[in-house]
Amino acid sequence: MIIATLYVEVYDDNQMASSTFDSNKFKMDQREGWNSVAEGWKNWWQPIEKGAQKLSHRLIELAEIKSGQRILDIATGIGEPSMSAAKVVGTRGYVLATDISRQMLAIAKERAVFLSLQHIIEFKESDAENLDLANSSFDAALCRWGLMLLPNLDAAIGRIYNSLVSGGRFAAAVWADAPKVPLISLATRIIGSQVQMTALPGTPNPFSLSDTNKLENSLARAGFRDIHSNKVIVTFEFASGYDYCRYCQAISTSARIMLSKETEERREEIWRKVAGEATRSYGTANGVIKMDNESICVVGIRS
Repeated sequence: MIIATLYVEVYDDNQMASSTFDSNKFKMDQREGWNSVAEGWKNWWQPIEKGAQKLSHRLIELAEIKSGQRILDIATGIGEPSMSAAKVVGTRGYVLATDISRQMLAIAKERAVFLSLQHIIEFKESDAENLDLANSSFDAALCRWGLMLLPNLDAAIGRIYNSLVSGGRFAAAVWADAPKVPLISLATRIIGSQVQMTALPGTPNPFSLSDTNKLENSLARAGFRDIHSNKVIVTFEFASGYDYCRYCQAISTSARIMLSKETEERREEIWRKVAGEATRSYGTANGVIKMDNESICVVGIRS
């Protein structure tokens, strides 16, 4: 996925007393949520990919992708790192890009056509935990900012493992802990402090794998070897604090959920607080907002 947005459900006390985390409902809500913000991603993909491209290239390096190979991309969103991988494997190669959101994939297909990559990349709507893949059918697999939102991580990792050839590499990127990822955490922190919000325990979120032991242990249980991780700083820029707010309003399902019960006047007040904090904490001399975010790359090799 391009940028994972924080999933939040709002409950009153009576609901909290009787509610438990439902993974099937969570995935259904994820699909609907990503579909609802797909148009926002279409409008913002260029400034976001300007910063995120560095990470796509790093994942391709870690996976040691080469010309002519077959590549699997999990949770591709609107098409990265599939597009970057397709340019490397070329016309003799093949990329299967999967995602839970049909609307996000529709945008990815448009981008592939625009870049003349449609004959290299195949797009498939699929839940990452239930991928129907032939064993030993891919030379490498990638996932950029998607694993954190999986209710059953081991199931997905196991399927990815089985899909790789012996010696095939899986390279994934996840977010570090919230304070190190202001792109996501700044807005949700401020909005959360202004509204009544409670998240069910166990709900996956963008920072679920900030403790890399969780992901590394899952890879080890699946059978991956030579597992290691390293950090990559990804920098995003916005023209102003209000431009950052426009981005959040366009792509963040969590912001929409948290503010859904507020009046229009109250929403505007809260967004002014977000813009102000973005300017104070990340503004530069020329007014541009520059946010450094820590991402963690983890790679393993199929035995």
